Amino acid sequence: MALALLKEISAVEQQAEQMEAEALQKAREIVAAAKKEAAAAIQKAEEQAEQEAKNILRTAEEKAAKDIQEKQEATKNQCLEIKELSGRRLNDAVNFIVGRIVTHSDR
Repeated sequence: MALALLKEISAVEQQAEQMEAEALQKAREIVAAAKKEAAAAIQKAEEQAEQEAKNILRTAEEKAAKDIQEKQEATKNQCLEIKELSGRRLNDAVNFIVGRIVTHSDR
């Protein structure tokens, strides 16, 4: 009877060790799966952030190009206005000078 009891205790201990080893293995698998999921989530977040940064950059470049074009148009219009105004003033200056010369030469 004592021998049977010792065998039973030994079997239960072995079973407990087996359960502990299985639980430890399962815990390792859970940790490994969690790390793998975390790495995948980080990768996905990095890819999304990179895409978002590209979109922001593209939008900023498009806005900058539009602003540049608008400023070029405004500058071109200002140049045309200045040219037109200077042309009119040049005519006025010529008429003034001719008038002064003609007026002084008639004396």
